[in-house]
Amino acid sequence: MIMKKTSGELTQKIKQKTLSLGADLVGIASSRAMEKYPEQYQWIEKILPPPGTSALIVAGIRIPPSVLETSRENPRIAQFSTQGLYAKLTGIAHDLTICLDELGFRGAAIPTHLPVPMVKETQGLKAEVSHRHTAVEAGLGNLGINGLLLTPEFGPRVRLVTILTDAPLVPDKPYAERLCNDCMKCVKACPVQAIGEDGKVNVLACAPNILKHGLPGLVRFATEIVKADLEKKKELIRSPEFWEYWQNLNTGIFYYCFECLRACPIGLSEESRRINSQAWS
Repeated sequence: MIMKKTSGELTQKIKQKTLSLGADLVGIASSRAMEKYPEQYQWIEKILPPPGTSALIVAGIRIPPSVLETSRENPRIAQFSTQGLYAKLTGIAHDLTICLDELGFRGAAIPTHLPVPMVKETQGLKAEVSHRHTAVEAGLGNLGINGLLLTPEFGPRVRLVTILTDAPLVPDKPYAERLCNDCMKCVKACPVQAIGEDGKVNVLACAPNILKHGLPGLVRFATEIVKADLEKKKELIRSPEFWEYWQNLNTGIFYYCFECLRACPIGLSEESRRINSQAWS
């Protein structure tokens, strides 16, 4: 038998369940709070059939700063960690959806990273709902000059998942304090100058670098193969670059740059800040 609970009791139960599943952070946003993002809100209205979404549960897991310390020289350490974080978030989202179902409510998780709609205009780089924006509305933090979510606990070193639900949950208040201190370390650290001092991020500059063996790189490599003569085709197929695409397609690992995450001092302990500064000075 499903026990009826007040909105406050239910909200506390859902938050406790999320944390017990392994999340480091959890917040609640109301669906109405997402109206300020029209492109996302239209999807939020469509994903759950009427009466639709009333709240968004946003869960986050920290990225250990230590895995980013070697990311410039060896991105595979951070890639492996990211793969594990996404797998854990997927499990949290699944288990939380089951929990909602057992309580008599519906839940639908937005993918952590893939799949996303493959739309030509955005080159498959834009999901229906942005986790960093749902996290802002759920009170987990606010956006930094690098365009990433900054949290008081971990800075930008978090991965997120969002679950839409028709459960009558009490939304959290937005995080009042602006976390970014405009130190510009992320601007200076970006290897392709994709982060502007005005807070605008040039996605078309960032994507080929961070996803160099993801979709942008694959399109470039495929075009090169098509244009090449037979001997060049054989050379390309036998190259480590082609093997890298094969590896990524098998593992789902494709991020190759973590510099803006590494450089940000927000959410770091004093010891981590010292090590980070020495490692990349």
